Amino acid sequence: MENVEVSSMLQTVTGLINEKEAGTLLVHEHILVGFIEDGKLSPKDYDRDEVVAMILPLLLQLKEAGCSTFVDCAPEYLGRDPYLLKELAAKSGLHLVTNTGFYKAPYLPPFVYQATEQDLADLWIREARNGIGDSGVFPGYIKIALNDGTSINETQQKILRAAIRTSLETGLPIQCHTIGGDTALHAGEIMKQAGFDRERFIWVHAQTGKDLAVHQQLAADGMWISIDSILPGTYDKHVDLLQQLLAHGVSGDRILLSQDTGWYTVGEERGGNLRPYHHLLTDFLPYAAEKGLDEHWLQQCVTRNPYQAMRIRS
Repeated sequence: MENVEVSSMLQTVTGLINEKEAGTLLVHEHILVGFIEDGKLSPKDYDRDEVVAMILPLLLQLKEAGCSTFVDCAPEYLGRDPYLLKELAAKSGLHLVTNTGFYKAPYLPPFVYQATEQDLADLWIREARNGIGDSGVFPGYIKIALNDGTSINETQQKILRAAIRTSLETGLPIQCHTIGGDTALHAGEIMKQAGFDRERFIWVHAQTGKDLAVHQQLAADGMWISIDSILPGTYDKHVDLLQQLLAHGVSGDRILLSQDTGWYTVGEERGGNLRPYHHLLTDFLPYAAEKGLDEHWLQQCVTRNPYQAMRIRS
């Protein structure tokens, strides 16, 4: 990962790509999710062929809409399946990106609570260097979560610090499920104390922060502000939020757009309520431009910005 040829590229499930190859990029979506507690989800809990049959048409529809790269955000024990992603990448022609890292309670396996931050970092660094199991797939980033609330509990602080160690060792960025501005500020303080470059950190679900001064401060520190859940029925709300963020001085170069949608839900018949991936590109971006947001900037939020956020750093 430290090789100069790797630096500034994006790691997909089928290899490294550059910015031109990455093209239009959805930075936070889901293929498969299994909400099974205590890290007990396994491939035996779902039919991989059925998942492919249900998800592939949605990915082909997305590709036709102009997308080139899709970041799958299910971490291990919540639905990460490198073999499934490799098959879907081959059949769809999309670049798919997976991760290393863990989520939060109650979806953590018991060993996480006893492990040290170095123990966890060692696991993730090993995957970054050697690949995920015998799949031949390498993670393109680190996916973690912080507990919901005003401060970060001990377990999730340990996971965050392990992710920082992993990023420093491998160059991989961190995507972090973070609800609310207080939690994001606490994470920012931990990173500052660790001397960690906030440009390696993506605040996922930043639309949950209510005080836009927090977004402005953290973006100025280098953190990426990822606005997701941009789904049909929410467009006016999201246009208003983006206009307010820009008016509050949040740099447009730090903003990412995505949907946090999909997905095949383990345990539900035929995966449950699967939602398309293409609406952000085909519906929201044109609508937001009609409402006065700069069309070039909107495109930047799904091309250059996410590539810069997700690239490997030396």
